Amino acid sequence: MSSKLQLTTLAVLVSAALPAQAALYKVVEVAPGVSGNEVYGTAIEPGTTSDPKGCFVNDCGDGIDYALAGETRNRPDGFSYREEVPFAMDNSFTYIEDDYDGFEDYCFYQLGYATCEYWASDRWSSWYNEAYGSNTPNSLAFVVDGGTLPSVSGAINTVINSLDSSAEAVGNYSTSAVRNKPLKGDISGWNQGRQWANKTGYRVGSVAKFTNGSLYYYYTQAAIWEGDNLKTVLNFGSGGVSKDGDYFGQGSMRDLYVKGSDFYGVGYNTYDDQHMNATIFKGNTGNLANTNFDSVQINNAQVDISGDNIHSNSVATNINKNLVVVGQAKRSGGYPKNGAASNRLFIVPDASASSINASFFYGGIFFDGAGGEMGGINNFNEIVGRIDSENHREYDGKQRRQRAFIYPYGVTSGVADADKDAITARRAIFKNKAWLLDDLTNGGSESSSNNQYRIYDASDINDAGVISATAVKCSGGYDSTSHNAYCGDGNKDETVVAVKLVPISDDTQRSIQPRGYDSTATERQGAGLGFGALTILGLFGFMRKRIK
Repeated sequence: MSSKLQLTTLAVLVSAALPAQAALYKVVEVAPGVSGNEVYGTAIEPGTTSDPKGCFVNDCGDGIDYALAGETRNRPDGFSYREEVPFAMDNSFTYIEDDYDGFEDYCFYQLGYATCEYWASDRWSSWYNEAYGSNTPNSLAFVVDGGTLPSVSGAINTVINSLDSSAEAVGNYSTSAVRNKPLKGDISGWNQGRQWANKTGYRVGSVAKFTNGSLYYYYTQAAIWEGDNLKTVLNFGSGGVSKDGDYFGQGSMRDLYVKGSDFYGVGYNTYDDQHMNATIFKGNTGNLANTNFDSVQINNAQVDISGDNIHSNSVATNINKNLVVVGQAKRSGGYPKNGAASNRLFIVPDASASSINASFFYGGIFFDGAGGEMGGINNFNEIVGRIDSENHREYDGKQRRQRAFIYPYGVTSGVADADKDAITARRAIFKNKAWLLDDLTNGGSESSSNNQYRIYDASDINDAGVISATAVKCSGGYDSTSHNAYCGDGNKDETVVAVKLVPISDDTQRSIQPRGYDSTATERQGAGLGFGALTILGLFGFMRKRIK
């Protein structure tokens, strides 16, 4: 990949003048115990420490008290192993049925890259291998530092979406006969099932039913399991049906929180015109069998805004105990902004509010038109994920490089009085603003070791402050500590590895020293910057239909 971030003379001088300080995080690489060309961190075990500041006060060492889940890849996903429909948007299955041409069409019309032949070739060959070729596993899942990966037989591809409070993996797997089944829990009467979270005895996800027995053409509905038993399959939203013309209804619950007897689920649901919109599901634990949960569409993130399909699809990904909801909305290929049809990140401050509105991340590292991927949120309102770190045009150009971020959102209306001071104190550690995590792994006693890594994606964060992440690694260290430093003068291979980011507990050895930029363009080489470092687990493009 070629990265052409340039640094002005003034910026170089400012960067060089920064005082020597210490990092906020130690980067700890994990050994997956399974084979794969590239290794990704996907989830961290929930947990905290005896102090509200978590590992920022209590020494958590290398974070071994918190299990990490991950996956390997030898090639990119063709049709994502975890999403309900292709490219997380194709609920007509039009793109996937057109084989290679469909993959190229999706890229051309919905992403706009000048490199769509390359983009499509990698993904089509992977899908062809799965659909028509061998059953060789591509995604091997693992859990390290304790925890459990439920044993399943005949698994071809396994994904882990989260770890529950006992560090047991929650996700789904495929066999030669069924493409997706939950790691635990029945799907009686349904052809497929996916699970995303397990909290307070309830699992959430979706179940699917085929209409013609093929690898596609099916509808899915949001689902709740009580223990291992499928308890509730929720109805579509207002106007949504299982099939309307070429479009199949789709619904999914990605996370949940139970407050008293109130059940809050987040995900997406199908509404009128078969639009797939970010949704908050509201019900009661005393009547979970009632399929008529309130299905509340999140305003500003919906597909149709003032009569135009500004977005192609959207999803709420996570909710915490403060009822803060985060998610993402894919800008339609027909309505790009600042040169990109970006995947926009949003927040809803209170899921219990009478009016539910999304606010998109903006300011600081979240420049206008930036795209990214949501990772997770903990109960201190600390949000992680990844975001564009370049702002060149993607339309008729190349994909932007992305890097992991953390955003300490702060106190919201749902925060209990007892927690407000803790959230404020945690936020102060980050100087009350969002950062690229690479800026928080620089300097101090960890600098030499940390300089082997550039943090690509942050997938999850627990209340102790430990983050599951994926990094690009230059063994022995990059040529400088800069964001765009060479690896071995551009001639040394980089790899993609799973890591934990563990807070440094000694506040006298912890501060923020932002990385600078080298003044020359960086031409990165090596296997680690193929499909994985740019498109971890497949690019999540949320599009409803093509715009030609």
